[in-house]
Amino acid sequence: MGRIRRGWTLSKQSWAVVKGDKSLLAFPIISVVAAIITMILFFGGGIGVAVAIGSAWAALPLVIIGGYLLTVIGVFASVALASCAREALEGRQTTVGQGIAAARSRTKLIFAWAAVAFFVGMLISLIQSILQEALGGIASAIVGGLASFAWAVATFFVIPIIALDGLGPKEALKRSVHVVKERWGEGVVGSSAIGLITFFVAILPAILVIVLGVVLLGSSAVGGGLLIGVGVVVFVIALLFQTTIMAVFRVALYRYATDDTVLGGFDREGLESAFVAKKRRRGALGGA
Repeated sequence: MGRIRRGWTLSKQSWAVVKGDKSLLAFPIISVVAAIITMILFFGGGIGVAVAIGSAWAALPLVIIGGYLLTVIGVFASVALASCAREALEGRQTTVGQGIAAARSRTKLIFAWAAVAFFVGMLISLIQSILQEALGGIASAIVGGLASFAWAVATFFVIPIIALDGLGPKEALKRSVHVVKERWGEGVVGSSAIGLITFFVAILPAILVIVLGVVLLGSSAVGGGLLIGVGVVVFVIALLFQTTIMAVFRVALYRYATDDTVLGGFDREGLESAFVAKKRRRGALGGA
């Protein structure tokens, strides 16, 4: 409970930074809008091609390209958000244009990292499919879950590293793994706490409202539809807020882990409690 409590404190400090610079909230919204357009163009186009030719395989090229572009969009928005989060943490106001310009300066790195992330995601999915055929769904889910978790931990700081340090995929991944190994602890716990808090405060109520709306559809189409709409809106907003405060948290955590710098509304004690290192260290990591 102590760790979750500290994670809750860190999430509140992250949210305080976002409240001070609401332009940070724009990047997840831009990402969602761009992703929807991309899905309509490529996935919808793929379905159209498959129907016209009469073969589902005909849609594969468009689906793969669309999937990769979705990853690019997510990474681009995350890098833009991390860049602005650094400015906000240092007490400077930011703009959406500033974040986009920062991400554009990392375009080659973003496309390269998106390719790595997309390939790894596809590989994990392929392994899960093979294991499901050979060993069943439970074994597949366990192995896939462990692989996804290991990848998430290893890449925990990759986006801040690309945004702040301008390193390529190989160097960024190596540095992220190094930071995690050296200062392992509640970086993951803190982000999990943010996810849990968002889930219980907003996502779970939104799901319950959607379920209630579905139940009411039989007796009142208008009332049920209204509840479903409200639930979906709350659900989407909760995810957008979670994405934003998570980005701020990671940037603050990365700066503290690498150069012992305390930024924004965070305090040294709180950030120090965000790590339970294998080796008791208080100094900066230096040149990782």
